[in-house]
Amino acid sequence: MEKILTFTAILFLTITVFAEKYVPNEILIQLKTEDTETFLQDDITELAFEKLLSKRMSIWLCSVSGDAEEMLQNVKKHPLVKEAQFNHYVQLRTTFPDDPMFDNKWGLHNEGQTGGLIDADVDAPEAWDINTGGVTILGDTLVVAIVDGGCYMTHSDLNYWKNPDEIPGNGIDDDDNGYTDDVDGWNAYNSTGAIPTNSHGTHVAGIAAAIGNNGIGVSGVNWNAKTMPVAGSSGNEAVDVEAYGYVLEMRSRYNETAGEFGAFVVATNASFGVNYGDPADYPLWSAIYDSLGVQGVLSTGATMNIGADVDVTGDMPTACSSDYLLTVTNTDHLDNKRNGAAWGLTTIDLGAPGTQIYSTDTNNNYSYKTGTSMATPQVTGAIALMLSAASEELLLEYDENPAAVALQIKQFLLDGVDIIPDLEFTTVSGGRLNVYNSLELMLGTRVADERVALVSKLHGNYPNPFNPSTTISFDLTHTESNDAELIVYNMKGQKVKTFLIKSSNINSIIWNGNDESGKPVSSGIYFYKLKSGDFSETRKMILMK
Repeated sequence: MEKILTFTAILFLTITVFAEKYVPNEILIQLKTEDTETFLQDDITELAFEKLLSKRMSIWLCSVSGDAEEMLQNVKKHPLVKEAQFNHYVQLRTTFPDDPMFDNKWGLHNEGQTGGLIDADVDAPEAWDINTGGVTILGDTLVVAIVDGGCYMTHSDLNYWKNPDEIPGNGIDDDDNGYTDDVDGWNAYNSTGAIPTNSHGTHVAGIAAAIGNNGIGVSGVNWNAKTMPVAGSSGNEAVDVEAYGYVLEMRSRYNETAGEFGAFVVATNASFGVNYGDPADYPLWSAIYDSLGVQGVLSTGATMNIGADVDVTGDMPTACSSDYLLTVTNTDHLDNKRNGAAWGLTTIDLGAPGTQIYSTDTNNNYSYKTGTSMATPQVTGAIALMLSAASEELLLEYDENPAAVALQIKQFLLDGVDIIPDLEFTTVSGGRLNVYNSLELMLGTRVADERVALVSKLHGNYPNPFNPSTTISFDLTHTESNDAELIVYNMKGQKVKTFLIKSSNINSIIWNGNDESGKPVSSGIYFYKLKSGDFSETRKMILMK
């Protein structure tokens, strides 16, 4: 069980006052009446008025001789004094960590230090002003599972999860979870608890959750979440399924035992897959994302490092239709999608910084790497950061209905993106991760950018690809009679079907694959446009028979 029973509330203020650290021999005095400082000094000769700090409030900086504590008490008792205190040292409170190589992390905070576009980043410091992660308000220790090739297990900048209910090296399944000696996580390559050393997995882990503000190295998106290494990035699908199966078991046990056993895994990270893979050929791999989602776990998947449209070519796992999978492409320091990264209007959810990303590596080193593999853990860390800042009310709902709240977190992440031209019509969300925006949406301090006043959102269609029917979902905030309509087009731009929407209470349309005459249409790519007043937005879907 990993609970913190005593909670520390960290308030991010403009300044932090240290009550027992003050400038020697100085006090601040507020007089009851203006121009009475000479009378006070005549009465207390050890006192010298140095500087008027506020004429309106009659506050003075004074120097004292003798015992400062005693002098302060004497000044406070004087009838001319309204208030007096020491001149405390104050420290500027900043959400920038003290990690010496943080400036290399342009994806977290971009000031043009790499020649890039200022603010082409995920707004991490702004998000850290709200929370830096690690533990929920209810005391659950946040865990992210890095399903990869392994990790360097003694890196000083990574905070690894440990299974406290397992005795290392005794060859016994002490916690009866079906996995022997899984103290550090699980190695699905050979079904042991021995985690192999791997550069790629170590790099990914640091992007998501390198320890922040510890005076060394770098910071992850979440400063304090624990990393569960699961070795399972393999060309053998059975290994992949076993790896995810371990995560599923640990989170399920946590839910079933109210945190006594297992681990509070909130996200899995996958930076591997099958180029051009058809999810229909991988039903068990796809299904495990849904099973994880039911337990409250969101999964992230890196799309192909190939300049291709996943909607057309397919990919495994990023063409999977699971609602609990967030699929990610790679953006650079100019806020462009990297040329060698895939996209998909209906399959790839969002972008995140993934080009020349600096992070942890083996032997306590650090390195730059590029790829969708580096973009995806930005989102993984963001999921954990969202839950670290979640309200007690939302977390209690998460306990009761983990699947539904997981989907809420996913939607906040998608709604909070910064819309950028390269992604606006090539991804589901149209933008690049902005964890600060998403946190504000979750906390109710920001209204989602609707981009058009009349329509809140065209969410998309599910399933996609589909056969024989699909549900197209949207939110309308206003309609007039016959003003809103949803039109289906074929690849030639010809109208296939038109739906009139006469009420803002309608938020979905089911298309059964028939045209206006009721005749079934053929397999292929179709477009659907939602129109309301001056607003229109188009998305793509695939009918497969």
